[in-house]
Amino acid sequence: MPPKEDLSGHRDIGPNFSSAAHAGDTPGHPSARGLAHARLRSETRLLHKALDSNLSPSALLERACYVRYLRMNWPCAAIESALETAGVQRLLPDWDQRRRRFALARDMEDLDAFAGLSAPVAPYLAAGGQRIDAGAGAILGWAYVLEGSRLGAGLILKTMESAKDPEVRIATRFLRHGRDENFWGSFKAALSQIDNDESAIADACAAACAAFRCFATP
Repeated sequence: MPPKEDLSGHRDIGPNFSSAAHAGDTPGHPSARGLAHARLRSETRLLHKALDSNLSPSALLERACYVRYLRMNWPCAAIESALETAGVQRLLPDWDQRRRRFALARDMEDLDAFAGLSAPVAPYLAAGGQRIDAGAGAILGWAYVLEGSRLGAGLILKTMESAKDPEVRIATRFLRHGRDENFWGSFKAALSQIDNDESAIADACAAACAAFRCFATP
């Protein structure tokens, strides 16, 4: 299990998962975005809401709070590695351009955020623990949360660009990653491949819920 930090007094700095991933459907009409996407949106709604309710982007302008934010996103590293082992490249051929753990690591190194942090593991993905299943549904469910996180990071970036600390402004590679790409659109296209597979959709929903819990604040 990863180290747990005492974040009392800082419960407003959790990871942000953009509402863009949860907006736009007409209730009762999932075809507006594809059945798999609509089901993922519905099944993860409460987990998404709980994480976003802990976020206040303005708090991240303080260096200590931003460092905590980066550390709380470090489960991305374990999730990405596990997705690669599961074969994510066969579903998302541009995976090498999507992965963000190296950008996150550079930001953390710049701000000395690795101090006291042990191996880059996430709940459910610790050494010897659960692996990500190689099925398309499971892979896409885990990736759904990472891609939603990318959208949220783009929103946070708008706030961080006004940070007074120049080192903090520089350490925003993780937030800026892929901002000029259409990763969300191409991910939705990949996700639509399981729209007619109820079993794969169920696997995706279970995987996405597990992924959200990796980022849950203590």
